[in-house]
This record gives sequence, C-alpha cells and structure tokens, in this order.
Amino acid sequence: MLRVNPQKHADCDRRLQRAVRKLESLGRELVFVYEAGPCGFGVYRSLTARGHTCWVVAPSNTPRRVRDRIKTDRRDSLKLAGLARAGELTPIDVPDVRDEAMRDLVRGREDAVVMQRQARQRLAVLLLRNDVRYAGKTA
Repeated sequence: MLRVNPQKHADCDRRLQRAVRKLESLGRELVFVYEAGPCGFGVYRSLTARGHTCWVVAPSNTPRRVRDRIKTDRRDSLKLAGLARAGELTPIDVPDVRDEAMRDLVRGREDAVVMQRQARQRLAVLLLRNDVRYAGKTA
C-alpha cells in the first residue's frame, strides 16, 4: 500500500516555490523541463499556474549515449537543459486532474484484480498441500 506523507509533500512544494521565486528574481524568461515520474504532474501544474513554460518529457524519449550509465540529479539536469536548448526534446501531453485521477483509479483496480488472483492461487495451493478439498462453488 502506498502511503503519502502530506507534510513531506507540502515541504517539497514549499522548497519548489522558494526556488522558483529565487529564479524569478533574476528577471529572465524561465522554461522548466523535467522527466515524468511516478509522482504525477503536480509540479507541472504548479509551474504553469505561475505563468511559466514547463515541459514534461518521457524518460524513454530522452536520447542517451551508451557511456552515460551513471545517473545523478546534476548530470540529468544538465543533460535535459542541453537537449531542451538544442530542441531535441518532445514534451508529452499532460492530462488534466480528472483524467489523471481516472488513470490512477484504473491502475489501482488492475493491481487489486492481480492481487486477488494471486491470493486465490495461494489459498488453493495451501488447501491442496494440507489435503483439504473444497466442494462448494468457487468464484
């Protein structure tokens, strides 16, 4: 089960807003680029709400060299900045909040169905191993 700590999320959001304010004080046009991940699109929505351009790119569509095996935040950010400047990145379409919620619901249901099937199989094996025969109707 995935547990989200609201305090940790709020702290990350505060740190992001602080960094954005610091960059805004430079008086330049800001373009943010980040790789899509499991945390949703809250960063995108937060940045676009402040009027900034934000690209979310799929990690699978990011060009990589064979020798680039070491992944660090610094290397990734420099690589993304260079690729964005060169025009080699294609942003993905970010779903709205309702579509994202529906995707999460569908994925959660699929996970629950798989876990239910696995639990049934484990129970059937346990009963068989202990020579217990179930004669009733099964699902």
